Amino acid sequence: MSSDIVVVLGSGPRAAEWATRLLASGFDVAVDDRTAADRVAHCWPAAERLGLFPGAALDRLTVGVDEAALERAVLVQVVGPSTIDVPPGALVATEATARAVSPIHLVPLVELADGPMAGPLAELYRSIGMAPCTPDVPAAERHRLGAALVEVTGGDPDSIIAVLRALRATGVGAGPYLAAHEARRYAAAVTTPWQQGEAPAAPLDLYRARVEPDWVDYNGHMTEAAYLTAAGWASDALFRYIGDDEAYRTAGHSFYTVETHITYLLEVDVHEPLRITTQILGVDAKRVHLVHDMRHDDTDAQLCVVEQMLVHVDMRAGRSAPILPHVAAALAAIRDAHADLPVPAQVGRVMQLPPPRP
Repeated sequence: MSSDIVVVLGSGPRAAEWATRLLASGFDVAVDDRTAADRVAHCWPAAERLGLFPGAALDRLTVGVDEAALERAVLVQVVGPSTIDVPPGALVATEATARAVSPIHLVPLVELADGPMAGPLAELYRSIGMAPCTPDVPAAERHRLGAALVEVTGGDPDSIIAVLRALRATGVGAGPYLAAHEARRYAAAVTTPWQQGEAPAAPLDLYRARVEPDWVDYNGHMTEAAYLTAAGWASDALFRYIGDDEAYRTAGHSFYTVETHITYLLEVDVHEPLRITTQILGVDAKRVHLVHDMRHDDTDAQLCVVEQMLVHVDMRAGRSAPILPHVAAALAAIRDAHADLPVPAQVGRVMQLPPPRP
């Protein structure tokens, strides 16, 4: 969790959107206008759906900017007239030097003017998954990263997030910036990788989310494929915990799913909160047998059970391969910690009709 503070000076929707973006990036944020703070609460659900950096929380927002906050600030974002004097040497961004496209907490583009602040500002904005562009970036590219997203969605937050996710899969336009946003969040994850001698939780509790608008079908409920999508993100959280991170995959190692059984128990609606816990049922030299238990994060109602078999692969050779020692050790520790957990009744269930009645 970052302890750095950012100061946002100004009022109105743009000040609130900047405060939301920076708060969602894991900073402490101080604003000088109460109305901006009130608007942050309105923006926050969309920021949650886009994805929060580790430690990000609404209660890290404060109203009131004092000299100590200004002295500590890693950035002073000025979004309108202010009577507060900024100390010399501070990293300052104004609407003239760093212009973002509203809604700022969702759209990645921030256009930077040439000048001594451009380099440090670009570095900071890039670190939180935004797309800083200097005047030499072609206008068409800047349009795709900003105004085009608003034009095609009418500025609707759910639609912007859906378009960003669709583009992420294609690598077009703003898509790579959402991928970068996710990668930076995961790299800074609060859940640190397992360390030798550490006792894993039983079960693991590594993933929470809300039901996304594009996960919902024509019945108004989370569609069947989305249950597997959420389980996939829970598996990703597990991978990072055991040491299967970007460096591991770049070196050509990964886990592939070879079999999945999903038992659907309850429907769930858009934006409702999910919690997925993970239990390791078995591990050998190349395979992992696990089960994800998905529940409603407010009521604890069980929504589904996802049983999976994963195989470790050498991606360069295109075949299965032994799990590398440090990841194997983590999996063995989790398996041993989970040995006494009850096995869910859905594990190993065979899909079949009951025999006909006589």
